[in-house]
Amino acid sequence: MSILTQVDGGVATLTLNRPDRLNAVTDAMLDEIALTLRGWSVDPAVRCVVLAGAGRGFCAGYDLSGGDKVERDEPMRADEAAARMSIHAEIPLLLHRMPKPTIACLRGPVAGSGLVMAAACDLRIASQTVKFKLAFASAGRCGDPGGSYLLTGLLGAARAREMFLLDEPMLADEALARRLVNRLVEDEALESECAALAAKLAGGPTAAFAAMKRNLNAAGAIALEESMAQEAAANAQISLFSHDASEAARAFMERRAPNFLGY
Repeated sequence: MSILTQVDGGVATLTLNRPDRLNAVTDAMLDEIALTLRGWSVDPAVRCVVLAGAGRGFCAGYDLSGGDKVERDEPMRADEAAARMSIHAEIPLLLHRMPKPTIACLRGPVAGSGLVMAAACDLRIASQTVKFKLAFASAGRCGDPGGSYLLTGLLGAARAREMFLLDEPMLADEALARRLVNRLVEDEALESECAALAAKLAGGPTAAFAAMKRNLNAAGAIALEESMAQEAAANAQISLFSHDASEAARAFMERRAPNFLGY
């Protein structure tokens, strides 16, 4: 199995599972990832999504060795390649926009397609062994859909251009300093740190989280007045009609922990 999936306690974990290839992705693997995330994005039993890699690395990027490519009598046409790319572009879109928190659990190489997927997540937790590299220039390619947008947003224009054009690695300490990762932990603590954060988010007010993600994703693309109007509308809807908002108020008055149900 090139990916492993598990749903437990509201936390859905997708593990890239080609450790002998540092979890380099193939076309078939990307199809599986897209299909899985599509289902989880609308599954009420899933309240938080974790993306991880088996073995000593998260993902070394796209498998240029051929992987699962099918022999063809004629080269793939440009329109066929674009159609396949649109399916794979759905992965960062889903991670970025799905109405539930997403976490990338990172160690070792995080390159190419793997870096784009990680950048699309809401939170990135990394071990001290992490090593980021775009690797597109080395492969003579311009990059996966979403990479330039997401990395410019995270790193700023100058550092993103440097990563794309010079194709030099970024190690753990710089990644933390530049906020490419949210938290840096010892390698042996990576899984437990990601599990604790995922459990916290899965137990939280997921309807409010969905609205937060919509507001945050829109914030850089619309004017302040539009952003404020969107936030006000979402807050009014949740405050008036959400079980979780009412439950939080009751729990506060009763001096107990709230029991959020996600609606």
